[in-house]
Amino acid sequence: MPPDESVVDARFLAHDSLRDGQREMINDAFKVISEGGFMLANAPTGIGKTAAALSAALTVSRENGGMQVLFMTGRQSQHRIVVDTVRHINERLPEGDSKVTLVDMIGQNGMCINELALQHGGRFRQICGELRGTRKCKPFLEDSPGLRLKVLQDPLHVDELVNVSRNYRSSEGPQPTCPWKIARETASQADILVCDYNHLFNEDTRNSSLEAMGLNMEDMIVIIDEAHNLPDRIRRGLSRTLNDKLLRDTVYELEEYCESLSEGGLNSTLEEANFSRARACSTALKRFKGRLSTWIREQRDALRNPGDVGAEIEVRVEADLILSMLRQELSGDISGESIDLTGLIGQLFLVQVDPDEDEDEMATDRLATVLSILDKYAQSPAMCVVLTSRGDENRITTHLLDPGIVSSEVFSAVYGGILMSGTLTPPEMYAESLGIPASQPVDTESYPSPFLADRRPVLIASNVTSKYTERGPENTRKIRQHIQSLLQNTPGHVAVFCQSYRMLEDVVEEGDWPGRMILLESRNWTKKRVDSALQQLRDARLRGTKVLLAGVFGGRLSEGVDYSDNILDAVVCVGIPVAPQSVPQNALREYIEKKHGRGKGWKYGALQPAVNSVLQGMGRAIRKVEDRAFILLLDHRLLSGQYRACLPPTLTTIKVDEAKRTGRWAKQFFERHPEPAKGD
Repeated sequence: MPPDESVVDARFLAHDSLRDGQREMINDAFKVISEGGFMLANAPTGIGKTAAALSAALTVSRENGGMQVLFMTGRQSQHRIVVDTVRHINERLPEGDSKVTLVDMIGQNGMCINELALQHGGRFRQICGELRGTRKCKPFLEDSPGLRLKVLQDPLHVDELVNVSRNYRSSEGPQPTCPWKIARETASQADILVCDYNHLFNEDTRNSSLEAMGLNMEDMIVIIDEAHNLPDRIRRGLSRTLNDKLLRDTVYELEEYCESLSEGGLNSTLEEANFSRARACSTALKRFKGRLSTWIREQRDALRNPGDVGAEIEVRVEADLILSMLRQELSGDISGESIDLTGLIGQLFLVQVDPDEDEDEMATDRLATVLSILDKYAQSPAMCVVLTSRGDENRITTHLLDPGIVSSEVFSAVYGGILMSGTLTPPEMYAESLGIPASQPVDTESYPSPFLADRRPVLIASNVTSKYTERGPENTRKIRQHIQSLLQNTPGHVAVFCQSYRMLEDVVEEGDWPGRMILLESRNWTKKRVDSALQQLRDARLRGTKVLLAGVFGGRLSEGVDYSDNILDAVVCVGIPVAPQSVPQNALREYIEKKHGRGKGWKYGALQPAVNSVLQGMGRAIRKVEDRAFILLLDHRLLSGQYRACLPPTLTTIKVDEAKRTGRWAKQFFERHPEPAKGD
């Protein structure tokens, strides 16, 4: 079947026919990017949004020679989808058209072919830097032009690039080459670079990587996948903790560093100055540690009621006050050195010692980062600094309230782009939150789901909730009854997502689920454990064993996991994970209210993100058009009012008032669709 003639440029289509909504997305995206603008697309799973975004972006980039497409995602699984899509595009290109070239890369640690890759994160970065700096890493020193050409001949997934680099042979024999180096060297020559958000939205990474790869932001068209995660990803990037342990460990590392310098002999004026500054920093931080502890104790005593010795104290504090205490300890005659805050931060980043095995970074690096954040945003209302004290534990944490102050700089610099997700709801909210420049064309679109309601019915129970004032044994009993009724009428695996680990324990762990193998997520689950759980689901299906998979919203299982092969027959979402009241949460709502308008603080800061977490959870079951799944939402608040208004307007739901009705609906559904979809 020939491509639809209404599509702007059929050369970059991955398939012969277009899905519902996909044609519109291609044309909408092409139009706005051509004008140097941005499209925010709420595009459900199955619409083919990856292929649509690439089609539009590649068309514009080819029409404007020299431009590149940056496809950014926080999930490595999505990398493979992009590579496969580009391969399909190349297969369909007319004879004579140049192929689309692509470079796929992840973090340096994940691409290393040496045994060094087994080292812990902080230790890896230190040793890798030393080996490259002293020219002792043989794969990094290799110059393999043939390998660079191979990367640009046909798109390689990052795992394939690593394997090819490890086993590469030149005419002279085996020539293992650093795949991270190859990716960086070829990035500027490729049509598409697939990478993590950090390459643009982490300032340090952006400054160090783009220039090294020969990339210019003004020549970039960005595609941001799973864009609903970007605001929190940016906020987390500037969330750091300052506590007594960090200061103690920093002083220890400075002293260890001074010892290593002294043992090596101070053979130059530069080494002597470095030793003197490091020792002065150690002395100043010891004093600051004591001064900060005294100040925290005074704050705690002033805020606590008599007798509430163990009560938690949470209060917003001024960054300038903390920095002022530190500056006072830095000033004056300290070991013959006068050091300002900038000098301290710079010296901390120079320290080289073996990091603690339990930490991803050295303490000196972590302290330098938190001090840099406090200094940079000390006068900004977008930064909330919080003192939390409970028992003997005291900590100061930074919370970025406005991701737009980071992302707006990026979006103002690049040529244009597409932000897309199946839960970018509403897209207008994300345009405001991320600071998409109003001076450039902006299009916000929501596309209809290609799934027939018959293949994904969504039931909402009217007799249960997670609302705090309505919880209790009877409410929990009714929740379990709904789940049990669904399980009894479902032929395969069912996933249950709860709003907290406490609720997960109350509802699932303490429940009785005969005939079901239970896989219960815990807080310490790693990616490896998640992969193992997915394999357990596949193995259990082959054995005919039914599994109840249980996790939490925002956890390892409810987001960023592809449940391929229609492995889940049903999903149950218990409650709505509205963020609890806290100092940073209240500050976030107040900030949004002041910046974006009355009423938006509650919706943008709490309500919509909570409902979007539910949408993410229910979307785990269906990953392609052919899939079928039964969805059960257990919270009556989703039936009306402001909660209902946060659901996509195209979502059709069915109200049930008792568990028996849930069971009857499930039985009828699986009688119509007894078998899961086959294949990817």
